[in-house]
Amino acid sequence: MENLYKIVIVLHVLSAVIWVGGVLFMGMIAVPAARRLNDKLRRHLLDDLGRRFRKVGWTALGVLIVTGFYLLWHWGARLDTILDLSFFAHDHTRLLGYKILAVIAMLAISGVHDFWLGPKATRADRTPEEVKADRRLASLLGRATGILVIVIVILATFVARPWV
Repeated sequence: MENLYKIVIVLHVLSAVIWVGGVLFMGMIAVPAARRLNDKLRRHLLDDLGRRFRKVGWTALGVLIVTGFYLLWHWGARLDTILDLSFFAHDHTRLLGYKILAVIAMLAISGVHDFWLGPKATRADRTPEEVKADRRLASLLGRATGILVIVIVILATFVARPWV
């Protein structure tokens, strides 16, 4: 059981690195660099990067969710203690609860961005005004995701190291 726990921790951390790194790379490097390109090239580049990262990123998120549920179980969380919130009664697990809420918000925002708005904003069959409005909203959702991943990493640090 101890070895399984260690494997799950490693998978959880590696998946988090892939997700967080990808989100920050897209928001801080790829999208700003693409702004210098002409519209057609920018659209194709961001569409291709988005599709490629979507596969890798959502696979990492899937691993994070599965390993996160295992870690919750390992720490003593059960459906009844989660639903009645008694699992989150202590400072350490309360932080974990905040992290879970941030993850849920990030999943919702990322899902809208990655599967609906992002692809819509890169389609060529739209008016310039529609594209501009969608890009603006996609950018806002991307920034919200970036802020949430940073918050999640901070909360995860304090959950993993409650004495800090």
